[in-house]
Amino acid sequence: MQTLLQFIRSQPVGGVLSKADWGNNDFLGVAARVYKPHSVICRQDDDDDRIFIVKSGWALLYRGLPSGERQIIDTPLGGDIVGFRSVDGPRFASLASITELAVYETSRKELVEAVLSEGRLGNKIACSLARLNAILAEHLVNVGRRNAMCRTAHFLLELDERLSKAGLSTHGRYECPLTQHELADILGLTTVHVNRTLRELRKADLVSFRAGHVEVINRKKLVNTAGFDGEYLK
Repeated sequence: MQTLLQFIRSQPVGGVLSKADWGNNDFLGVAARVYKPHSVICRQDDDDDRIFIVKSGWALLYRGLPSGERQIIDTPLGGDIVGFRSVDGPRFASLASITELAVYETSRKELVEAVLSEGRLGNKIACSLARLNAILAEHLVNVGRRNAMCRTAHFLLELDERLSKAGLSTHGRYECPLTQHELADILGLTTVHVNRTLRELRKADLVSFRAGHVEVINRKKLVNTAGFDGEYLK
């Protein structure tokens, strides 16, 4: 069974640090916890200090609104850190699984102590969090300034880049378990608008999204349509 130490050393967040580099942090020996599809791992406004590092699977990080609607903030994937905070307090967002989801759970105190005791670990985690911040900034631009065609194309290209790094996308083809309802909550559109936009993208021979499978048909034109620059993912 792969522990957090073994996993984090194999990911960009961990680089190639040796076991000695990580010091004697007991939490790094923890095994991943597996959640069934459509499980709520933590809820918005919960007062707990758990931090999650995704090992595998798909998840949703979302903010619930008083109206009962929600805005999906991100789709955390393998290696992503969720819930890192510098102070105690209620959670800003909920985390739920889409598929079977394996996550490493640790407390904020343990992770902060590890970061303070090992500079290189702190640098790796800082880089990971900076990347997450860049992703959230692009998602804000999506819902605030890009039209439906551009924001949908941009998000599908982002998923392609993120999944490619994990070996889960090949030549613009990848499995995507997101429903059109979930895409609507990510993109700030209605389900009907998402359905129409996906049809338009397919009709233009740019990208196809059918039965949980995405295929980028004409990447150059899709990138131009979205105004996509993947530098923020690096």
